[in-house]
Amino acid sequence: YAIERATDGTDCVYISFDIDCIDAGFVPGTGWPEPGGLLPREALKLLELIVRNVPVCGLELVEVSPPYDISDMTSLMAARVICDTMAHLVVSGQLPRKEKPSWINPTCNMQVDQAWR
Repeated sequence: YAIERATDGTDCVYISFDIDCIDAGFVPGTGWPEPGGLLPREALKLLELIVRNVPVCGLELVEVSPPYDISDMTSLMAARVICDTMAHLVVSGQLPRKEKPSWINPTCNMQVDQAWR
């Protein structure tokens, strides 16, 4: 209901994902670490729900600060956010496939540039 209400009357959404919404224990490399923030799986699930249900016209990921990043934890989480978003865009049919994946059984009825069934 919240997604429907927030996107009522819009053609698409531009997502600005602020990495410091995730708990500081998981993403310390940010300008404003947030104790008690979301767990990574919670943030990724919310992002999935948005991407799979609303046309997306763009994504930005902000507040990643490599000088404060311990063991590249924040950078890896940022990469995960981007990769997951791209995957959900493909699965939802918002980004087309350019070729049939080699691991798909040839007897499957899957056409290139069509959404998965």
